[in-house]
Amino acid sequence: DILVVSRLDRRKDSRPRMRQIVWGALAMAALFVALCITALLFISRTIFKSITLLEQHTQKIANGPLNVQIPAPPQHQSNEITSLTENLEKMRISLKESTERKDKFIMGISHDLRTPVALIKGYTEGIMEGVISGQEKMQKSLGLIHNKAAQLETMINELINFVKLNTGEWRKKLEAQALAPLLEEFAEGLAVAQDVFKRTVQTDIRIRNDLAVPMDTMLINRALENLYSNALRYTTEGDTISFCAVQEANFVRISIADSGCGIKQEDCDRIFDLFYRGSNSRREDGFGIGLSVVKNITDAHGWNISVQSEAGKGTAFTITIPLPLNAPPAI
Repeated sequence: DILVVSRLDRRKDSRPRMRQIVWGALAMAALFVALCITALLFISRTIFKSITLLEQHTQKIANGPLNVQIPAPPQHQSNEITSLTENLEKMRISLKESTERKDKFIMGISHDLRTPVALIKGYTEGIMEGVISGQEKMQKSLGLIHNKAAQLETMINELINFVKLNTGEWRKKLEAQALAPLLEEFAEGLAVAQDVFKRTVQTDIRIRNDLAVPMDTMLINRALENLYSNALRYTTEGDTISFCAVQEANFVRISIADSGCGIKQEDCDRIFDLFYRGSNSRREDGFGIGLSVVKNITDAHGWNISVQSEAGKGTAFTITIPLPLNAPPAI
């Protein structure tokens, strides 16, 4: 068998079709590039506006005043840069509060230091100018000068210690120490002092001797002394001061309570503020930083302090100490 091929159909030219495919791909690429450029221009414009706005707000904070609120960016313009504006507003508020605390601190120092200094100066000038004469008057005046100088020294020491508390260097040296011996020793001191101050002191310590917590014993003693001094100041002869420390499942609660004049509710809300002095303490000597120091000490240890009081029915300050998971069980 013989096959004879005499004629074949010639294939159609595929070059026009290839040109269409190439031009279509180029058009798609061009469209994609145009979209990318448009998106980049939009993002760049938004970021540029955000950076400009951020620079303006930063310049305002640098030049002051801090009272001008930084407006939040529109929701549709939110991005990583504009989120910095919110943080900048938080920083402005923090700086404003810090400045107010500093001004209040300086005003408080100026006011409270001025009183003993003025008295010392007045009595000294009276002695030098001969206004105060006679052995008895001289001795009385020198005694007042000595007392005011001692008061001034105490105030300065309190300020120095208050500043040291805020540095936080002492926190690095905290070690776990037995809590019960510290509280028992403090309670013994209260029992001895009750005859001197003519107060009835009640103590109740129910803490395991092997319970140890990280603390600075000197600072904790100072906090307890401040609370006890506060109880003495607002009680009279015959009143009761109680000191209790009880270990619970996860906490130790230390309480210093009194049956004195109590604290008004409006004072309770601000009793731990720096330089704040309640309505019952207007005639008392002091800086008004004692309870603020107590608050700083407890907060720095990771503890909590609260106050419950009612005018005319006494006051109770409670320090709550969280215990570690491996703490021995309560008694």
